Amino acid sequence: MRRCAGYGEVFQVGLGKSGTTTVEKFFADRFDYNVTCGNELAVLIQDEADARRPLLAAARARCPHFYISELSRVYFPKDSIVLQLTHLNALRVEAPAGLFVHCARNTTKWLSSVARWSNLQARLANRDLVGLPRGIGRTERELAEWYDGVNAHVAFTFAHRPNYVRVNVDEPASLRALELFCGRRDGDQPYRWVPQNVNRRVPPVGR
Repeated sequence: MRRCAGYGEVFQVGLGKSGTTTVEKFFADRFDYNVTCGNELAVLIQDEADARRPLLAAARARCPHFYISELSRVYFPKDSIVLQLTHLNALRVEAPAGLFVHCARNTTKWLSSVARWSNLQARLANRDLVGLPRGIGRTERELAEWYDGVNAHVAFTFAHRPNYVRVNVDEPASLRALELFCGRRDGDQPYRWVPQNVNRRVPPVGR
């Protein structure tokens, strides 16, 4: 399973609570990316964008061969960063040798996880995000429309491009497809998928 080790860097472009930590662990266990320092790079990339500098030069200097699990920062009190909505095409253009992994769950399961994860739903509703202006997102319908829209936007951006793979952590067939994409061959030991960062108030689903 070395194909996925050959990219310059990896960007996980789905939203949080979409299985991002589970997929991050797969890349950490199987490949040689800088996962730990990769978690710090979304803010750095946003700072470079605000300064109108190349988006990835500073990130590569600080963390060569990185894996970024979260391009969005809405968990923290002062951050409203959602790079997959504001700078996705620029990142694609600046990383021709990068891999883009798109975690996307069933919308109902994502909504359930968001509603029970601390005050994440309130934070989303109180931020001014692309497609989700301040005050929108307090209802399941509004959040569902936004989640579906984000996933459609990401998928459209990478349509027909070979350095993009979408994965649903709730579907074993999708997880196997990611392993095959990454170069698993007949006879290779299958990866043991263990859900990570699970909301203890939500029963485990699908895997």
